[in-house]
Amino acid sequence: DLFPGGRHGASNEARAPVDVYLTDGPPPALTVEIDIAGVDPAQVDVSLVEDVLVVRGERRRAGAGRRVYQHAEIAWGTFERRLRLGVAVDAASATASYESGILRILLPLAPSPPLRPVDITVREGS
Repeated sequence: DLFPGGRHGASNEARAPVDVYLTDGPPPALTVEIDIAGVDPAQVDVSLVEDVLVVRGERRRAGAGRRVYQHAEIAWGTFERRLRLGVAVDAASATASYESGILRILLPLAPSPPLRPVDITVREGS
């Protein structure tokens, strides 16, 4: 789910930790927060395909003249997160914002259709 091969740390793949939670609103919504510190928000692609939210981007290594690292923990490179939402959302009303390294995607919940009684006929035998 995180990255091909599941590697972290000193690799060529960036990390993108995620929190997903429901809020009461108004309107009630599913909120997705992704830690993408150091990523240019113009380089982030967010899409919703059926009930899967896809977030792609790249954390580019800044600065020239770095020859030998004494210690390296910041992961650089591309990232992709695919999150199955598990609830119906109103995709047309979705919004996204980026502040202090956190991408926040607000997905308002789709209105639930009113429940209608359904008659079920009971038959004898199998």
